[in-house]
Amino acid sequence: MSARDTILNKTIVGEWTLAQILTNEAANLVKIWEDCMRDNVEYGGAIYIKDGAIRPTVNSAKGNGNNMNIERFRTPPAGSRILGEFHTHPGKQPKDGRPSDDDISNHWDRTFKNPALTHVALVVTTTKEPASGWGKYAFITKEYGVIVYEDAAKGVRIWAMPRLTEKPKFE
Repeated sequence: MSARDTILNKTIVGEWTLAQILTNEAANLVKIWEDCMRDNVEYGGAIYIKDGAIRPTVNSAKGNGNNMNIERFRTPPAGSRILGEFHTHPGKQPKDGRPSDDDISNHWDRTFKNPALTHVALVVTTTKEPASGWGKYAFITKEYGVIVYEDAAKGVRIWAMPRLTEKPKFE
């Protein structure tokens, strides 16, 4: 089974898989990404499921420039569970088309210090890639981020960052 299939079909919280979450919420995440592109600022938030509900809810906010503090979204509303957190990358530069080094390092710190966390971390980006390929960053697209959704017509991708078992290394 590929890394993409594994992350899409692994149970995250309760009976929810990333595939089920994206079936329900990919369109909302794409809309938020379109807003970030229009405003040229990061957006971020979380995807929650209210106890007994059959459909998740997305809660998001606009960040400041090129960063978004999503800490406030990590505590679900009363009677809800967090399924995933996300943030967007504005811009149409190829470097904006993948999880950043900071995204990966922060994800490692959070999941290593909190092994009980099971929700998924998502980054919504452009589909642009450097013409010559990712070069020294190619390993990031294989080890630290998995493309789980893409709409080529809109130029948007959703990356999932799998739980890391060792501290990321950047060359």
